[in-house]
Amino acid sequence: MRRRRLRRIRNRRAFLVIVGCAGVMSPIAAQAADPSAPAAAVSIQPPGGLVVALAPGDSAMQAGVLRGDEVVLARGLEVDLARLVARRLGSRIDRFVQVRPAGRLLAGTPPRWQLALAALEPSHVTRSGVDLSTPYLTTDVAVVLRRGLPRPRRLADLRGRVLCALRGSESAHVIGATVRPKRRPLLAPGRERLRSLVRTGACDAAFVPAIEAGRFVRGHARQLGPVAGRIEHGAGLVAAVAPASGLTAAVDRELRRLRSEGTLGRLARRWLGLDPAALRILR
Repeated sequence: MRRRRLRRIRNRRAFLVIVGCAGVMSPIAAQAADPSAPAAAVSIQPPGGLVVALAPGDSAMQAGVLRGDEVVLARGLEVDLARLVARRLGSRIDRFVQVRPAGRLLAGTPPRWQLALAALEPSHVTRSGVDLSTPYLTTDVAVVLRRGLPRPRRLADLRGRVLCALRGSESAHVIGATVRPKRRPLLAPGRERLRSLVRTGACDAAFVPAIEAGRFVRGHARQLGPVAGRIEHGAGLVAAVAPASGLTAAVDRELRRLRSEGTLGRLARRWLGLDPAALRILR
């Protein structure tokens, strides 16, 4: 009698388990049978990272070790800037690639990269097949004074001075075309000679690219005067963006934000010794 009662209890429990399982499975089966039922959510893998083109040359702007056409152990202002922009876009850098000379970055063939930062100036490169961003760094010319010389407030204050620059440089062109000094400028064959002209007083003010001014005076504060200001020149350095990436507007937005937040200034002070955009403009 007791055995029959236990058997009936076990049978009842087994029946309840079967009914419960059928209740869970029936909606799934019905959904599979009904093509109009909404599909289950599918996880979407995050998109791949960016390929960024570089043209290593200036160690403060970008440098690294070449492995084929890939740049490994990349470092420099433009490298840090590329990583910041990628992070702001919700992406990452997959790899850095080298394309030289820099003008070839903007060749007509479809690029193998999405973003190129290589000290590019719009007037010096072929624009075919790519978009150019808003400028992220100035191409102005800085004025480095000799010790004891009063700071100029305008360009006219420099016209009676002896000015110097590297021979054949854009800075030398700015002296002749923009300042138009009364005295013939001194043109040096190299940076050490240029620094020596200012240090010894043979030259009242050296004209150098604004992005190089911090390094020009670094370690020579006792022999040289201050970086007194900058003279506007060129359109600035820009990034090249592959149109197929659809990132042009977003890159522009993030570059403007990085400037307004002071991040670009901090990057410049770290790598260049000063923020060229913070220098007073001489007119």
